[in-house]
Amino acid sequence: WSARKAYVYWDPDKGEWVGPDVPDFEKTKPPTYRPPEDASGPAGLAGDDPFVMQGDGKGWLFVPTGLVDGPLPTHYEPVESPVANALYGQQANPTRKVYDRPDNPMNPRTDVFPYVFTSSRLTEHHTAGGMSRTLPYLAELQPAMFVEVSPELADERRLTHLGWAHLVTSRAVIEARVLVTERLRPLRVEGRTIHQIWLPYHFGTEGLDTGYSANDLFGITLDPNVLIQESKVGTCDIQPGRRPVGPAVLAYLAGYRRRAGVPDDEGGG
Repeated sequence: WSARKAYVYWDPDKGEWVGPDVPDFEKTKPPTYRPPEDASGPAGLAGDDPFVMQGDGKGWLFVPTGLVDGPLPTHYEPVESPVANALYGQQANPTRKVYDRPDNPMNPRTDVFPYVFTSSRLTEHHTAGGMSRTLPYLAELQPAMFVEVSPELADERRLTHLGWAHLVTSRAVIEARVLVTERLRPLRVEGRTIHQIWLPYHFGTEGLDTGYSANDLFGITLDPNVLIQESKVGTCDIQPGRRPVGPAVLAYLAGYRRRAGVPDDEGGG
């Protein structure tokens, strides 16, 4: 135990929990407190039972109730992954909620979609950007949709820093400016190189700075407990140059589907 790393600790002189963090539990309940037998609610939790969202105040590894995919934590690969699950024969969560629709196919594990992509936020924009992209100062700070790639991936796909690239899944094709950065590093998995791609999720068709939406690339698969969309990881291809438009983009997408063995669909794009 390192006292230097404590986020909160009990100060007997002040009679409260103190530290750089804010405790989620009762601030003035000492760690020596033991509840009487008839206590309930917060009073029924001991002073050293900090997990207040649990009925017994304990941190659970074995969860007998409340989780569809319990009772023990384990690892599943995302629905779209370029590698096999190294822990189990079960590749993805078997209790996930899926939407088996022609316009929502999942990329199979194939060299057609060899790269892993993810999305997250920028400091200057808020959620999907509908509010922040209308503000001139924020729009100027982050003026365009872009994609981050490693120098190694840029060399592999002939991508030019600040040039155009387009990204493809079995559902959609989007385009973005290229940012070549060492922040993204290739992974070594199963004896081969897996490249990562990063996208911001703040762009769309409205506002002062517009761009293609990263969410168009993702398929819809939901967590079985709270039904949150699995929109933090997928597989894709990336190529230099701008995205096709009009009927050409549908033909382009259909070609990727055929090569990946995905049934064709007239929608998407």
